[in-house]
This record gives sequence, C-alpha cells and structure tokens, in this order.
Amino acid sequence: MNTIAAFMQLLPKGFQSETYRSTDATVFTVVEGEGESTIGGETLTWGPRDVFVAPSWAPVRHKAGAADAVLFSFSDRAMQQALGLWREQRGSANG
Repeated sequence: MNTIAAFMQLLPKGFQSETYRSTDATVFTVVEGEGESTIGGETLTWGPRDVFVAPSWAPVRHKAGAADAVLFSFSDRAMQQALGLWREQRGSANG
C-alpha cells in the first residue's frame, strides 16, 4: 500500500537502541525473541506474538533479551512522507 510503511528489525541479543521518536504512530509485533521497550516513559516487556503501539512523537527505546529478537512494525509513515508531514528525532535529546 502506498500509505503504509512496513519494517522488520533484528535486535541482536543484549542490543539496546538509542531513543527515537517520530510523527508516525507505529504498531509493533514480536516475531521472535524477548525484550523490552520503553515508550513514553513506560517500560513494556514483550515476547513472541505480542503486539504493542508507540504513539506519535512518543520517545521509544528497544532492548533485546538474552537472545536475538525480531520485531515487525507498520505505520502511516509513507503517507506522512508523501504529504511532507513526517518528522523524526534521534538520540537522547528527546528524553
């Protein structure tokens, strides 16, 4: 679809991402592995087949557990980019 963006992320065991936020709301599905995500200051622990959402502009940080983890996600980023509305911010400046 031209309005939906889809992504697959491999999080190697013990990996912790930088804080990130963007204007698209993102739905995550855990394909395999376990870990945790901190979204807007709340930490969620996840495992296979769990589904969770990162609201628009909420700071997000993912951390893999004792094994590799794979996250599938989709959002309205493609539509926002086409309309010139999409923005992102990476690193600790966003909390």
